[in-house]
Amino acid sequence: MLAAAAAAVSGCGATAHAPVVSSARAPARTGAPTDSAATDALKATWRSYAGAFIQGGRVVDPRSNNDTTSEGQSYAMLRAAWMSDRSTFDSVWQWTRDHLWDPGAHRFGWHWGATAGSLLSHDSASDADEDIALALLFAAHRWSDSSYTDWARRVLDGIWQNDVASLNGTPYLVAGNWAGSNAAGLVLNPSYFAPYAYRVFAQADSAHPWLSLVGSSYSALNACSQAALQAPQSAGLPPNWCVLSSGGRAGSFTEKSDGDDYGYDAFRVMWRVALDLQWSGSSAARAYLTTQQFLRSQWQQHGTLSPIYGHDGSVRANYDDVTVAGGDIGAFITDPAATGAVAAHLMSSLTTAGSSAYWAQSDNYYAQNWVWFGIALANGTLVNMATQ
Repeated sequence: MLAAAAAAVSGCGATAHAPVVSSARAPARTGAPTDSAATDALKATWRSYAGAFIQGGRVVDPRSNNDTTSEGQSYAMLRAAWMSDRSTFDSVWQWTRDHLWDPGAHRFGWHWGATAGSLLSHDSASDADEDIALALLFAAHRWSDSSYTDWARRVLDGIWQNDVASLNGTPYLVAGNWAGSNAAGLVLNPSYFAPYAYRVFAQADSAHPWLSLVGSSYSALNACSQAALQAPQSAGLPPNWCVLSSGGRAGSFTEKSDGDDYGYDAFRVMWRVALDLQWSGSSAARAYLTTQQFLRSQWQQHGTLSPIYGHDGSVRANYDDVTVAGGDIGAFITDPAATGAVAAHLMSSLTTAGSSAYWAQSDNYYAQNWVWFGIALANGTLVNMATQ
């Protein structure tokens, strides 16, 4: 429920995602889509996505040689759970378990090659690991099947073995199994932090201090957002990548040329923080979103948002991409009118042709997921099923 949901709260492992480019700036939009229109669109685009992008349980990315990532598998599992689509959920989960899970290392390899027919990387991507675990816990509650819970706990244990590293006695979610031993410090991808999920994990897994990750994630997120990095000053936006030094100082991850930018990784921060606010009423989430004046001022001035900003707020890409707006909408979630306007912008990218429904360009895997997630966030579709 768009208005109700907004009012209620008043790499490794990273692939290159091609933008959805519009040469013209979109005009400002003032009307939110109706609840029923958004709900119908979410259902229709999920059905089309499952038919076009999921092949025998494997999520393909047509713009990346039809390869598969743990990210793509995790997105499909979450969406299938929220859509009560057990058959799709089970097929995606079986393929993920059979082809990406490394039992010796207790982790999912992040990249599977269609040409090779095998894993191209056995390294983990921590966002996918936690999203898979959350989806499994959702499935256990949705379909009253403890086998999902058993596997979720195995995945959760693997996250602590591979994706968590300590700095000065504090555990942090790092970008993957490789990211805790970098000479510069802990390598972080702020868009991987999922405090809403850690609260769920704490209820399912008493063997690990999940709530400590809530605090460290917000601490690191604030540090990475406020640090100047390599810019003259910060606009308060989270970077795509960040490093925490041994002294706890946030710095640039220079191995990524776009690491300081707010771009095709970092936009997901807003969605994840907003979901934590919706589910838990977190004061830390509210405080962080309150700092995001830059995005709100950009929307007010231009009626759209650049998909890539420099850390100082400079525009790095002068086109409109609804993919990024699907995450950006989280920054507006405490303002019902603005949330409705951004949601209407997302809905304007919907195309229906016969039985097919898709967002923006039909072959864009990233857009199909993130426009869906953005509208679902605004519409109140993303309920915490672990509490039901």
